[in-house]
Formats: sequence, structure tokens, C-alpha cells
Amino acid sequence: MIRLLLLAVATAVLLPACSATSSPNDPLEASGAATTTIAPVTSLPPVVVTTTTTATTTTTTTTTEAVVVEAPSLVTTPGYGDVVERYMFDFTGSTEPGVAVTVNGESVIIDVDGAFSVPVVNDLGTNTVTVRLDDGSGVTATHRVRYEFVPVDGWITAIGDSVMLGSAPEIEKRLGEGIVDATVSRQFLAAPALVEQLVARPVPPQVIIVGLGTNGPAQERHFDQVMEAAGAERLVVFVNVRVPRTWEDASNRTI
Repeated sequence: MIRLLLLAVATAVLLPACSATSSPNDPLEASGAATTTIAPVTSLPPVVVTTTTTATTTTTTTTTEAVVVEAPSLVTTPGYGDVVERYMFDFTGSTEPGVAVTVNGESVIIDVDGAFSVPVVNDLGTNTVTVRLDDGSGVTATHRVRYEFVPVDGWITAIGDSVMLGSAPEIEKRLGEGIVDATVSRQFLAAPALVEQLVARPVPPQVIIVGLGTNGPAQERHFDQVMEAAGAERLVVFVNVRVPRTWEDASNRTI
């Protein structure tokens, strides 16, 4: 009797702690029997939290924009396409102050206002003067100024003696618009006065050719007088002497 009572108490204590599961299709339930399932206690692994840092790459985009840089300005006399009548003159120009200037490859000095002047000698027809500007900051400009040299009549004159007189037709052909003034027995000492007369003309020659010395020596004082009368703005060309006389070598040394 005591054993039956203990069994009943144990059953009463254990049954509420159990969970009963049943299924309509389970044969045990169909037979009226009951089954009890107790879930095992499992040990869960520790949770490891991993923090992932994603590196952000910053891309810098460089945008190139066209920058308009103004080159130094240039104004010249003569200008592009002009026609000049002078064989030799001062080529003038103006640019910004402080700009380095070269004319035909040679450096020139500019004043505080940017002006410069360079003597040039022209060929018949088209002439080109190349001007290069550099502002010192890497900005450069190259200008090619083309102009025409069309001389007036008599722009070149030759004075001489009988040797030149005999060659006058060929010389005039080669000179184009030139003039040949030659006469027999003319001496070198006559050259200063002849040049003064040429310079005094309404349109004086720009180039003077002196072919004298056959009939007498060319003395140094006469040479200096010719150059003084001609002036610095003219070109004077002297032809050497070829004559079987004692003064040939002395005259050529003077010239």
C-alpha cells in the first residue's frame, strides 16, 4: 500500500513537467498510449561579432580647361604687306614694356615704353623681318613681317671713269632703275663733289657706287669726304682698281 502511494505521487509530480506531443497519424496515439519527448540541453558556441571596415577609395578627377593666354602685342613700321621705297631704313616696333625682343635672330634693346628700332637693308621685291617676343613667363610669339621694296627711279647711282663708261649699258641693265654717271679721265678726287650733288637731288640715291681710281690714286682724305657727304643712311660701294699703274696697290689699300 505504501509503494502504490509513492508511485502515484511521483507520477503526479513528473507529468506536469513533461510536454506531450501527438499526431493524428501516430499509431501510438491511435492506440491510446502517450509518449513524452524532452529536448536535450545543448551548449551554444560563443557568438563572434566580426566588424568589417571597407576602405573607401577617393578618386580625384582633374578637369583641364583651356586657358587663353594673350601673347605680347606688336606694332611695326613697315607693317605686313606694306610697300617701301627705301633700300635701307630703321625698322621700328612697339610691344609691352619688359618684353625680350629679337629681330632676325639678334637681341635688341627696347625702351621703357616697349619701343625699339633696328636698321635693315632690303632686297628688291619681298623682304621678311622676323620678330620674336618673350614676356619672361613662358609666353612667346613670333611675327614675320613681309613687305615689298619697290624703289623709285635713280635709287641706285654709279659714278665712274672711262672703265665704267664702257660698261654702262650692262650696268644699267643690271641696276634696273639705276643711273650711271661716268666720263672719261675722271679721277678719284672728284668723287666728294659728285656725291654731294647726288645727295642734294630732290630724290637722292639710296646706294652710290664709286668706280674711280684708274686715272689717279685714291687718297684717304678723299675717301673720308665721300663717306661724310653720303651720310649714314646710304650705302656706298667702292669698286677696287685694276690698272697697270704704280698707284694700283696703294689705291686698293685705301679703299
